Order: sequence, then structure tokens, then C-alpha cells
Amino acid sequence: MRGNKRLVWLAVAVVLAMLAVPPHPAWAQQEDPAEKARQAIQRNDPDQVDPNLIKGEDWTFDFRFEHPQPIIVQTPGGDREVYWYLVYTVTNRADEAKNFVPSFTLFTDKATIRRAGVFPRVYEAIKSSRKIRFLENAANLHTKVLPGEGNARTGVAIFAPLDRETDGFTIFVEGISGRYIERPRPGAKPDAPEDEKVVRLRRTLAIAYNLPGDKWWLNLDQPVFVSKTWTWR
Repeated sequence: MRGNKRLVWLAVAVVLAMLAVPPHPAWAQQEDPAEKARQAIQRNDPDQVDPNLIKGEDWTFDFRFEHPQPIIVQTPGGDREVYWYLVYTVTNRADEAKNFVPSFTLFTDKATIRRAGVFPRVYEAIKSSRKIRFLENAANLHTKVLPGEGNARTGVAIFAPLDRETDGFTIFVEGISGRYIERPRPGAKPDAPEDEKVVRLRRTLAIAYNLPGDKWWLNLDQPVFVSKTWTWR
């Protein structure tokens, strides 16, 4: 439970930071952190948003994924490091081709941020060990996905090594939905262009995990799935 709460609070803090919504000083002194976290999650749940405020195209890729896996790869400097990767498949269920420009970001309970990268050595090691045909690196994938099962794309998101004290993380997946909302940009000048007065938040999938044990980086322990939710980011 301790790891779960830290992971939830971290995800909420990140969302609030992206929304740039400063807390009222009185709230910061009076509200319980758990209650603030609960309210923040509710505010950013797409199901809680007024449908009239949702913009963009009404489509979402069918996104299937394997749970993240650790892999040991020797770095150019000769060190052996534990990287993490997420294998996924996207299928377009719409009637026409859709742009697919994915973005994968990993947030840990220790406030570490890891964005999916190219990492050629790791990518080759994953391809060699998994032997998945047509496995594409998410960091290089900017394409159109045609409709239908036969046009599904399978890729991998690779993350740099995590701090060994990490107890859990959340992976945010952007670019798999055409929906977004807009919020007023704090501090925007009245005479600024209209597009500079708002912050655009896209419908984003958040996948949370805990890491068991104190030496997951040594034992290559499998992450424990916590939740899969939609949010705005």
C-alpha cells in the first residue's frame, strides 16, 4: 500500500504540474494529501469531463500491450545496465487511416522522468531475444496506420535505467487518441493570441506498476500491475 500511495501521489503531482494549476495557500495547509490526490484524479478522469468541452476527432487506437520487462545490456562504456521496455500493438478500428506519433513517458515514485528513446544496442538486444517480426522502435515511429487487423503496428518503447531505489512507476502513452481538452493558461496576457491563452491536454493512457523486493535490478523481478486509466495530459 505504501508504494501504491506514493505512485498515485506522484502521478497526480505530475498532472497538476502539467496543468499549471497552483494550489491556494489555505488548501495547502488544510487539505489532507490523500484527499487532494483523490480529487485530482477525479478532475482529470476523462469520464468526469463535460462532454461539451472535449475537442478533436472521435477515435482511439486499439492499444494492446505486454507488461514492461527489464533487460540487461552492456553500455558503450562497458557497464551492464538494466533497461526497461514495453512491447505494444496498435490497431486502427476507424474507417480511415490515422496518424500515429506515439509518445511514451515513464514517471517513477522517486520523481524520475524517463522518456522512451532510441537506444540502438538495447533495441537490437530486444529484437534478438524476442524475435518479434516487424518490431518498430517507438522513438522513431511517425506514420499512418491503415484500418484493420492486417495493418496493425507492433512496436517497443525503451526506457533508460531507473534509480535502484525505485518502488514503482507509471507509463503515460500519448498519441493513441484524437481527443483533447483545453484549459486556460495561467498568466496569459489578455492581448496574447488565442492559441497562447490555453493549454491543450490530450487523452492519455496511464499504466501503473509497483516493483517488488529491494533488489529488482539484481533479480530482474517482474513489475506488479496496479492500474490502467485514461487521463488528460
